[in-house]
Amino acid sequence: MIRSMIAIAAGYFSIAATNGFVHLIVSFYFKSTITLSGVANLPSVTWTAGITALQLAIGLFGGLLASTIADKEKHLATLGLILLLVIIGLTNYTMLNEREPIWYLITAPALRVTGVFFGYKLQIQQLQGTTS
Repeated sequence: MIRSMIAIAAGYFSIAATNGFVHLIVSFYFKSTITLSGVANLPSVTWTAGITALQLAIGLFGGLLASTIADKEKHLATLGLILLLVIIGLTNYTMLNEREPIWYLITAPALRVTGVFFGYKLQIQQLQGTTS
């Protein structure tokens, strides 16, 4: 149980830290206002699409990390991480809907959740391949 909670926390913090780090690098690169989330301050549509698509890879990383840490109850840790991402996505939608585009506030959490699920499935497939 404790290991599953640690896995959920590690998965979420890896997603938040990676996302914030990417936004920090982009902010320094364009010498713009430092923002650690969102796409409202990005300079072009290409960067907006790239950061949005990157959410899938960030979720995949978080899902793989959470599934790796949660040794026996991978499905519970993955479900907990997905529920946490949905709750935080709804909170972001409520608080940032005037600053960020609505499509991003819906798409980014959906891509992260999809990435977490794919990370879980990859981890399960790897374990099934090694035990056969």
